[in-house]
Amino acid sequence: MPVRSFLLVMLASVATPALALQPQDTLRDWTAASGSDRDSLLQQMEKSGGGGASRKNVLSCLNDAAGMDAHAELAISDVFMACTKHKPEDSI
Repeated sequence: MPVRSFLLVMLASVATPALALQPQDTLRDWTAASGSDRDSLLQQMEKSGGGGASRKNVLSCLNDAAGMDAHAELAISDVFMACTKHKPEDSI
């Protein structure tokens, strides 16, 4: 009987959907998230204080930062705030 209980618990854990992406999650989580989860979080953060940069530029900035190993543990919200203040002409 214990084996059966174990199997049920394992099946339940596999069938449970992952939690939605949150602002306090890291860029490593951003990279692993689905496009729809990223879009939902981006919309949520834009509503709570989007800044002046265009959505396309902010998304590009987030994706660029997420691709850098040194930034993997940064909070998405912190990078989002930096990206909204970033101007494309600041880049080389």
